[in-house]
Amino acid sequence: MHIHTFNDEVVIKDIVKSYEKNDRGEITEKHKPQFARSQTKIIARVAPKNPIALEKFDNIQQMGRFTLRDEGRTICVGKVLKYKPYTKGAVTAAPTEAQKQAEANKSAE
Repeated sequence: MHIHTFNDEVVIKDIVKSYEKNDRGEITEKHKPQFARSQTKIIARVAPKNPIALEKFDNIQQMGRFTLRDEGRTICVGKVLKYKPYTKGAVTAAPTEAQKQAEANKSAE
């Protein structure tokens, strides 16, 4: 994924919708398709490995455009429609039984 000055690997978690043109030129909408063909407009969820500085396309257009590249070829261009804000420390290990007991004791006091 290339966005602004950032470039790193990302994972496409799922494709939410796809809009395909058929032979007659009519646009058909599919929900949760398994794949997308060439020249198809899609809405997808993309997960980066690290936090990225970006903005919605509606707010700042330059920070809301991105490209997906594979082996030196551009396979997708897109816009950021929405994102989850990064909260430091949000990704943690599950609490152990000892930590759960300590929290229960604190709340009982």
